[in-house]
Order: sequence, then C-alpha cells, then structure tokens
Amino acid sequence: MRCLTLARAAVNLGHEAVFFVADIDPVFQQRVTLEGIRIFSLPSEPDHASTAIEEEHEPGRQQIEVDYFLSAAAHYQVDWVVVDHYGYGEYWVASVKSAGYRVLFIEDWPHRKVSADLLLDARPGASVTDYTDYFSPENILCGSEFNLIRDEFFSEPCHPAAEVRRVLVNLGGYDYRGLTADILDQLAKESFCHPLNFTVLLSQSSPAFARIQKAEYPFSVTLIDHCDDMAGLYRSHDVCIGASGGSLWERVAIQLPTALVIVADNQRLQAGYAEGMGLVKVVADYASSSAGFDISAFRGFVESHEIRQRMQANSCRLLEKSGSPRIIEALQTAKPEGVTLRVATLNDMHDFYRWQTQPGARRFFRSPQLPRWSQHHAWYQRVMSDPATQLFIVCSDGASAGYLRLDGSEVSILISREFRGRKLAGRALNILTRRYPDTRFVADVAAGNFASRKLFKRAGFRKTGERSYEY
Repeated sequence: MRCLTLARAAVNLGHEAVFFVADIDPVFQQRVTLEGIRIFSLPSEPDHASTAIEEEHEPGRQQIEVDYFLSAAAHYQVDWVVVDHYGYGEYWVASVKSAGYRVLFIEDWPHRKVSADLLLDARPGASVTDYTDYFSPENILCGSEFNLIRDEFFSEPCHPAAEVRRVLVNLGGYDYRGLTADILDQLAKESFCHPLNFTVLLSQSSPAFARIQKAEYPFSVTLIDHCDDMAGLYRSHDVCIGASGGSLWERVAIQLPTALVIVADNQRLQAGYAEGMGLVKVVADYASSSAGFDISAFRGFVESHEIRQRMQANSCRLLEKSGSPRIIEALQTAKPEGVTLRVATLNDMHDFYRWQTQPGARRFFRSPQLPRWSQHHAWYQRVMSDPATQLFIVCSDGASAGYLRLDGSEVSILISREFRGRKLAGRALNILTRRYPDTRFVADVAAGNFASRKLFKRAGFRKTGERSYEY
C-alpha cells in the first residue's frame, strides 16, 4: 500500500509508474489496475515457509529474483527503481545498481547497510541518526514529512466517541499466525466486550478467517476480506485494534484511537515511539516470548473517553498532510553518483549535436561528414520516434558525458572529449549488458578504429568478423 501511495503521487505529478511483483493478491492487483498503473508479473519462487517475513533472503535466492527483475525491467525505460522488500538487501540492490539503475530503498527497521542512492524511512519519529552506521546522512529521507499516507486520510478526521460501540480489528491483511482469532477468543470471555460490535478486516487466506467464520461469540462480529475505502471504514468505527505496521500511521492521520498490537520485532521501534507520543496504547506484543493480550490495558482504553481524546489531539499535531509529493521531488533533484544510463529526451538534442561535431568525433562514422543543424534536428526527431532505436545518455555523477545508441541489437557509443580518459565507455557497456541480460549485442567497428576494438573486447565482446563484435 505504501508503494501504491508513492506511485499515485508520481502519476499525479506527470510520471509513469510500473509495479514489478510476484504472487500479487488479486484484490490489490485490481486496485492497482484501477489506478491506471501497469503491473508486470514476475516468476514466483517456491514459498520458504520457514523464513520469517522480515528476514533477508539468502544470496542465491536474491540472485534468482534480481535476474527475474532485470529481465522484466529491460522492456521499460526505468529512471528509478523503488524497492520495498525485507527479503532484498545489499546483494539485490548492488545487482540492480550494476545495471545503471538508481535505487530508492524503503526501510522501516534500521539494521543493515545498502548501497542505494536514497533511503526512505517514512516512520514519524525516524531520524537520520538511526542510520548513522548504515547509510550516508545526506541520502536519507526520514520522518513525518516523508510519510507515505494517502491524502484521503487527512481530508476528514474521525469524530470523538464518548462511548465505544464499534471496534475495527485489523492486524494486517494476511495475519498468517491467526492472532485475530486468538484475540477475539480472549475478548469473548470479558463481559465488558459483549455490548461491542466488532468488524474484522482479514484476508480469506489467513488461518484465522475460517476460525472466525465458524465461531460463536457473545458479541456481534462482521467479517470482511477486503475494503476499497479504508478511510471510510476508519471513520465508521470508534476505535481500532490494529497492528504496528504502515497502517498505524493511517490511523494516526485520520485520528482513530488505536489499541496497538505488535506482531513482529521490527515493529517495536515505531510502536514505542507512537505510545511515547501518546498516539496509541500498546495492548499486546506477540513478537516477545511472553506473548499475550493485555485485557486490563484494553479495558482502560475502551472505558476512558479522556485517554482517547488525548490520542486524537496528539495525532492531529503530528501529521498534517501526505509526504509523497516531497519524496517524488527528492527523486527529481537527487544527484546521481558514479556512471549511470538514462533515457535520452528531446532536451538532449543540443548535446548530441555538440558531441557529434567535436573534432575527430565522426572520423569512423558511416557518414563522417558534419551535419547541418537542420539535418541533425530532423534526424534526432526521427530517431526518437523510432521504436527500433533507443538512445541513452551516459552520465558521470549526474553530468551528461556522452551517449549510447541501440539500433535493434547493434550498439554504438560516443563519449564527449572532456570526459575521455575516465573509462566511462567501458563502464557504460557493462551497465548495458547487465541491464539487458537476455539480449545479444553486436557492434560494427571500422577498420583502423583500434580504440573501439580494445573497448569492446574489454567489455566482453568477441570478434566474429572483419568489423563485427558480439556479446
């Protein structure tokens, strides 16, 4: 959901977004499609049931999955890759960066180093100092100003309820441990809960779903497997029993008093911050060895109008609007480091002309004569509209240093005179072959162009004819 929030903001600001996913939930897939965002389905790896959801995958599995991604992404002109996956770490990120992509890494649990271009921790209360040992401070986006909460959660807050009657229970879509059913079983033993009406939002794939369907409770239970309007669902309830994931901050933004349930180790940090700020009341920590639901704490939360009022007052002071546009702005202004490839645009036309008309630049071109500007203008527009040709700008620390051209599978490259001697051409070719792992590349090298022959050989191309080299 937080990726969809960011993708929606990107689209609203004139960008395109594509989801690359495996095993996507059908309901979520429909939701993404209705937003007008494309989805590319990646091959699905066998489920590793013994691996906790927050654990990083072993390198072999990351290698398989990053190869799937790179093969899929080759069909798109991608400027930024946003990765939000506990299983993917430095191995995955480094492989994507080796293909010349820029990476925004979403994290909510400071515990590992990654070489991403930007790191985003959208948790309110998150600080740059949390990542001092893991990341460069100037490349960190964190805290409430970068929150990934959709606009609808800010438009109309929940109304304070003097008496609790309607309780929403939502421990995350899947609740693979069945904790929702355990909590309802405990609450069923408490007489103060019997007048309450519970709405349970839970995926049918959860083991708790069938248990709740079959159970008989002394209170009303409405079981739903999905919701297209979470903001509306929140507003129709007085309080929530909710997990300490990303939805925590949705509830804070809309000012829905929450009895918080910790379901994983990586949720403790934000749960502690939220409780310390008076935004929630922690009633269970199922990540600890002494797991259990604190009935006494929940009863105090339900019966104290004053406690819930303070929560709502504290919530409105912490979050005021979505931080997604600020994140997109950061992507637009971030300075690239190292050698990268970006898709050429019409704005690069003058640079192309300057590079091609530098002394000696066209010496080994098939058409070595210098073009007039009108000829170049017509050629450039024709090439930009030709689906069989792709033009990339070779960038060095963000500066345009030359271009790489693909005509079908034939590759050619030109580096501007002021950037020569930095081995940019070789690094750009390595990026290209890594970015398109399933493509056979060829190069046509003129007789006497010894520098290009050496360049393509070093990049892994082998000579297959008098002028031809192949990768």
